[in-house]
Order: sequence, then C-alpha cells, then structure tokens
Amino acid sequence: MSKQVFYRNCHLSNPQAGGRVLKLMSYIPEPYCVQGKVLKLRGEDGNWVDGWIVDVVGVDRRDGKHIPDSHDLIKAHRRTTGDAEPKG
Repeated sequence: MSKQVFYRNCHLSNPQAGGRVLKLMSYIPEPYCVQGKVLKLRGEDGNWVDGWIVDVVGVDRRDGKHIPDSHDLIKAHRRTTGDAEPKG
C-alpha cells in the first residue's frame, strides 16, 4: 500500500527579470509546503520552471483525491452562467 500524500493550498511567487513578479496559487504536496522554500514547478508545456517561492501556506489539508480540478470548476461556471454558449 502506498503512503497517503496530503496537499496544501499555497501562494507562490516567482520574481522575473525587469522587476515583474509572477504569482500563483496551487495545491502542492505537504512536504514542500515550507514558507520561504524555493521550488521547481512543471509548467503547462511540461517543462520545469525554477524559482517559485512559497509565500503563504494554507491551513486546509487535503488528500490528493479531494483536490478540486480548476478546469472542471471553470467549465461548470461557464455552463451555469451561459458563457459557454456560442456568441451570435
């Protein structure tokens, strides 16, 4: 049986060249939820991006099976509000 992994919702930032700072909120595995820790995260293109700093660690602790899927939530919101309907 595999070990159960819990996740916490964290606020992360990644300082960029030119003074710009990228911000992100994401569920990450609990062992990496340490304020000030620098992480490497996988981007949407599958490549790893270094330099993400954990700014705030949420108190909500969830099993990996119970992490909400943001894509499903956005689709459900669009269907409910009618934003998914064709424009015309």
